Amino acid sequence: MCHACDERYAATLRSLTRRDVLRSLAAGGAALTLTGCKALAPPDTSDLLRVFVARRVRTMDPSNSVVEAVATLGGRITAVGSKREVLAKVGGRPEVIDLGTRTLLPGFIDPHMHSNFASLRPWLDVSPFTTNDLDAARAKIRAAAQAAGPDDWVQAKMLDPSLQQGRPLDRRDLDAICGEVPAFILESNGHVAYTNSRGLALAGVTRETPDPPQARFVRDAAGELTGRLEEPPAFQPLVKVMPTPSQQQLIGFLRADLVDGARKGCTTLHDCGIGGLFADADIDLLDAVMATKPPVRYAGMLVSTHMAIWERLGLRPGPRESSFRITGIKAWADGSNQGKTGYLREPYLGSDWRGALNYTPEEIRNVIRHAHLAGWQLGVHANGDAAIDTVLDAFEQVLHEAPRQDHRHRIEHASLLRPEHIRRMAQLGVSPSFLIGHVHYWGKAFRDRLFGAERAMFLDPCASALVGGLRISLHSDYNVTPIDPLRCIQNAVVRDMREGGGVLAPHECITVEQGLRAMTVDAAWQCQMDHMCGSIEVGKAADFVALDEDPLEVAATSLQDIAVHGTWIDAQPAFVAPGM
Repeated sequence: MCHACDERYAATLRSLTRRDVLRSLAAGGAALTLTGCKALAPPDTSDLLRVFVARRVRTMDPSNSVVEAVATLGGRITAVGSKREVLAKVGGRPEVIDLGTRTLLPGFIDPHMHSNFASLRPWLDVSPFTTNDLDAARAKIRAAAQAAGPDDWVQAKMLDPSLQQGRPLDRRDLDAICGEVPAFILESNGHVAYTNSRGLALAGVTRETPDPPQARFVRDAAGELTGRLEEPPAFQPLVKVMPTPSQQQLIGFLRADLVDGARKGCTTLHDCGIGGLFADADIDLLDAVMATKPPVRYAGMLVSTHMAIWERLGLRPGPRESSFRITGIKAWADGSNQGKTGYLREPYLGSDWRGALNYTPEEIRNVIRHAHLAGWQLGVHANGDAAIDTVLDAFEQVLHEAPRQDHRHRIEHASLLRPEHIRRMAQLGVSPSFLIGHVHYWGKAFRDRLFGAERAMFLDPCASALVGGLRISLHSDYNVTPIDPLRCIQNAVVRDMREGGGVLAPHECITVEQGLRAMTVDAAWQCQMDHMCGSIEVGKAADFVALDEDPLEVAATSLQDIAVHGTWIDAQPAFVAPGM
């Protein structure tokens, strides 16, 4: 969508009430279409014949074929080959889209991101990329508290003590900084947050309040609350009393995230946590956003914590009328390694703490068994090596009890993945999706401050996983790292550490071609969408990305700098770079 259309769309949203949105949903979203914007109100293309021509078309088919032309009819691919062959096959007078010296690929797929982070767009940014250390974060939080109105909270995001030096935050610290202004400070990993006494009081959390299931209100040796909250169920009492954006604002924020994904070359985004904030209300929000015809396909997994709600609503895997697809069920075995809540075999450096499971092993088995028997694909978050042990034990038992072909169960992040894990995953038919930004952004922290050099060699072992026969994907885990497929590929190919220190586990570097497959056809396979997208093959949807340069012809360290010229969904333009 063009910039002007987005501006007009934002103005339209500001004029809508919640009733308008709900009325629009009941009418199939018609009230949210924007007159004059082709991306939002596309014409009928059922008989439109197009031929895309480029210097190179990298198909990502099983043979990694490279051609120069693709024909489409009604949004589906009908022919692939040389320009002469394709034009001869289609006959007639097709519309020819000549991309000149550019390279055409199947549209990129981010197989693991989160829509609920859209609500954080207006929050104070205290990330290590904008805020040097924890004292600088304190200064930003103090200034926000001083400027706060009587009903305001200080809401800050992306804090990262694993990268920001200084004394950690706690309740007393935030009491001194914020006074009576309630505060909620979220770490970049999404698994740890901090609050002050006022925030706890408003949420009704006291030292006598029991820990919620799968989460912790952290206490000191005397049993007093420290203000540290571990895992999202511990956030919920505060989320319920904090100010939240309106429905219209949330629609705008999430749509902006999807537009950002398209600008980075994505044609499909896969959400690994639908319902994590407000259960079925999250689905209503996504329905409303889909009614605005965003420039990406959308799919995702429902959180396991609301399984009873999903069953009551009769939700099943597959497409919905609103055009987003439900693919599976997502569960969380542990937390974040950089937040020291990932569950390890051996303690974190300089401590006797191994992290913790969010469920008992029996509970994990029960979650997997319930969803598996109901026919769902499972994506289970497991960062630490002990968490991966536990998840594989559960998968092994459930698959022994109830074998199922082509289940495509996944381990999300699979960060500290050891050789024996890879062998077991191959035997069980379970595949990993790697948060590859761990290597680039946190590699030195893992090596020097969290794991030690020996264990850090097992961080995101992409090459070993491929050698072991696994199909892998790469993901952003947005908002943990930005949605940017070319950056993800570069991180997997180069494995350089942003803080310095060279290359982490150079034997785990993969080729550019392998990286491209991990963000196209193999990501589509993991998301159960390879029948429709992920490669340029006859019969599939015409979902493309055009790049100004061929990824296989540039320096590996420049992959993320390749410009995205445009994307197409069903052969219709979804994003076109400014000035094109």
